[in-house]
Amino acid sequence: MGFHFSVERKDLLGAMAAQQNITSKRGTMAILSNVLLEVNDSSITFTGTNLEVGLKQVIPAEVTEKGSLTLPAKKLFELARESASATVDFVEQENKWVQITAGSSLYKLAGMESEEFPEFPAYDESSLVEMDSAILIDLLEKITFSIAQDKENIYSLTAALIKKEKVDGKNRLTAVSSDGHRLTIMSRETENGFDELRLNPVTLIPRNGVVEIKKFCENSEKVLIGFEKKQAVLKNDSALLIIRLMEGEFPDYKTILEVIPRDTHIEIDRLSFLESMKRINLFADEDFHAIRIRISNNLLELNSQNADYGSARDEMAVEYAGEELELGFNCRYFIDALQVMSGPVINVYISTDESPCLITSDDDPGLLCIIMPMKL
Repeated sequence: MGFHFSVERKDLLGAMAAQQNITSKRGTMAILSNVLLEVNDSSITFTGTNLEVGLKQVIPAEVTEKGSLTLPAKKLFELARESASATVDFVEQENKWVQITAGSSLYKLAGMESEEFPEFPAYDESSLVEMDSAILIDLLEKITFSIAQDKENIYSLTAALIKKEKVDGKNRLTAVSSDGHRLTIMSRETENGFDELRLNPVTLIPRNGVVEIKKFCENSEKVLIGFEKKQAVLKNDSALLIIRLMEGEFPDYKTILEVIPRDTHIEIDRLSFLESMKRINLFADEDFHAIRIRISNNLLELNSQNADYGSARDEMAVEYAGEELELGFNCRYFIDALQVMSGPVINVYISTDESPCLITSDDDPGLLCIIMPMKL
């Protein structure tokens, strides 16, 4: 006889929502779109994997019969999302079919053998240290936007670099991302778990892993985290997340910081600049979002042109008394950077018409955004 259990709809929905990005990737194994259900005495363990990211979750249940089977993760999520019932009842029947009852609704869902499901990776419990979730969320939220897409020529840029550093005698955890056209660095001071946390000489978390870590940390004030040679591990009271780390070298980003002078800068109202950028982007070309920026006499002028639609121009007052500058940039890069910042005023460092642009804010400590110019 197969399993029989009942769960709260909200618990099922939460578990299945967390699995969607993991199980939705198209792969060579059909079973990877399924989630493994392991029915124990008083709980259900849900496991999903795409062989790069694996998530194991435990939710309470009223169990009549134990057992295990895999079921389509997307259909379970949709069923839980649309159901009006407070509880959902599962009964395994012949030939791996499962009857699911939710209020007045009755479903029959085809499963697959649990023996065909990939084995979940083992991990070293002793490598885990406790860390504030807010620190990890802040680090990764600020740098995710500039992680390269999969089509990037430098494969290692499709991941975020994680480093431990001592700066002015203080412990800092640093996350770095770049797509070759922009660079984002975010550092946070931390004492809790810093000395015990072991990192590889180069620790690279792939983009989808970064996204899953952020989601994982949103459910707990503190998490256990550890890095092994080939994987990152996160754990809380009811869930376990394992991410396969990428191999490779990350470009030497510190050389870029060294060539950007910081003796003069432009102070700009962040929200006004962001709104202006969004307006000017309406008429930028759709492939490169190229815009022209002219700065002179406390005035910043933005221009864009589209061969199909026309042109746009906008201007705003800034604090700048240096020589006139005229530069080309990808407008989207500015928009992305300004959206992750929170300070009302930003500092923009540009020394020449061909130099990178550095953006900081006194209200966003530890955050550095660098954008490379374009030739127009």
